[in-house]
Amino acid sequence: MLDFVGDGVLATDTCANIIYMNTAAETLTGFSRQEALGQPLEAIFQVIDVTSRVTRANLARHVMDTGTPVALHNSALLKTRDGRELAIEDAATPLLNANGEVNGALVKFHDSRYSAENTARMAYMAQHDSLTGLLNRYAFAERFEQASALARRHEKKMVMLFIDLNNFKEVNDTLGHSVGDSILQALGQKLLGCVRSTDHVCRHGGDEFVVLLSDLTEHEQAFAVVDKVRESASELLRQEGHWASLTLSVGVSLFPNDGETLEALLPHADAAMYRVKTGKYQKSSI
Repeated sequence: MLDFVGDGVLATDTCANIIYMNTAAETLTGFSRQEALGQPLEAIFQVIDVTSRVTRANLARHVMDTGTPVALHNSALLKTRDGRELAIEDAATPLLNANGEVNGALVKFHDSRYSAENTARMAYMAQHDSLTGLLNRYAFAERFEQASALARRHEKKMVMLFIDLNNFKEVNDTLGHSVGDSILQALGQKLLGCVRSTDHVCRHGGDEFVVLLSDLTEHEQAFAVVDKVRESASELLRQEGHWASLTLSVGVSLFPNDGETLEALLPHADAAMYRVKTGKYQKSSI
């Protein structure tokens, strides 16, 4: 069964000589099972410390001497048979017989690059919309809290834009969901191009987007961004003839005038967007 797991597994006897090696351990170390059996652990599993570059003490001997396991850690480099250095995470535990006596050790290890990549990928997925790559509403809420705290501290203004695509459902139903997805992806990139690195763009859901313009001296600074968003979106929709029936509605709410929390500002911007959509909008005092 151990030949089907992704982690490398090595077992030693009480002299710290290898008595078992699984397929993953062969792949990671570069040594075959036949070559490894009977060899001292350090001859096959050569590990150095990442920072000090000092060869680490024999892990099997350590856990057998202490009688306690060593938890997974990632400050090690495995020197493979061909001379490469592979970043790994490894752990070890003493093996006990039926009488509770130590009769060997088990060492487990894996390529930490994949662990780091998976962790980074999962963190990204947890904060970003899977279709557009924009912030999702949960990550946007975190960014809002950070930005609002800075705005209060430095007496800055912020503006929230609530953006909706008009006639999107009709275009989506007529041309298909793949075209609809392309529209949302393209618009998301256009929105990112309209703001600064200190601002935040979120796909709020469906064909709705929210933009937080932070670190403003005056609310009036948002006018240029709103105009840029409209112009950029119009240009995008004109370029694709079959998207031409789409238009954009943008609603605005002001921090701190309309509220100081996300729960207060989002509904305000949403309501303003609806007034724009229905033609009941009167230009804001910003």
